[in-house]
Amino acid sequence: MEQQRAYRRTPARRRNSILQLEWVRLLLFYILPFVVVNLIIFFLVTTKPGYEVTIAKTNDYRTTDITFTITSFMPLRNVTITLDGEPLNLTQIGRKSYQSTITHNGVLEIHMENFNRMAVTGYEVIDELDDKPPEITPVLPPTDGHVTLQLIDTQSGVDYENLSAVTGDGRQIAPLSVDKTAGTATFEIDTTGLTVIIRDMSGNEIQQTLSLEEKTVEADNDAARPAE
Repeated sequence: MEQQRAYRRTPARRRNSILQLEWVRLLLFYILPFVVVNLIIFFLVTTKPGYEVTIAKTNDYRTTDITFTITSFMPLRNVTITLDGEPLNLTQIGRKSYQSTITHNGVLEIHMENFNRMAVTGYEVIDELDDKPPEITPVLPPTDGHVTLQLIDTQSGVDYENLSAVTGDGRQIAPLSVDKTAGTATFEIDTTGLTVIIRDMSGNEIQQTLSLEEKTVEADNDAARPAE
């Protein structure tokens, strides 16, 4: 009896073993490859391009370098990089890295499109550079037809070599003296008036009109004030 039962169980075990092998084959050669292939297809179809942008710290407030690096490995159909709508000139510095020197602040727009037509658009604000004109403050009211101005620019610095002024009748004159250490410049005020033109090293400009009337008004105010 025991031998007959063992004999009967043997075909059943064999069938179970065959079924297990079939499931293993189905899993290894059909299900897993199907899942893997579909995952790859899904990845290829839906993956967007990637990038990194590094904006360097400026040393002179006149220029700064940006580095653009492609981080995705898929082929690209199109890459467009503009600064305030103007195409940016890039120099390749590595296999997937590019660099450009920026001379003014603005908004950097990056548009990238993969071969699968998935696209990404990003924006970077560049505000490292000097885009403000110098400040002008009279040290004292005009005296004897002269005025001394305090010139301040805390970023790129005042362009002392190109200080100038224009008289009311259109003549261009240079300052009488310049003190770079003190940050001052002295001009002679013409009877027709004077407009001083001050620039910084980034090219930002400010103009200020001066006249001898400022002294007269100041003197009249003093005379009108009652004695204490």
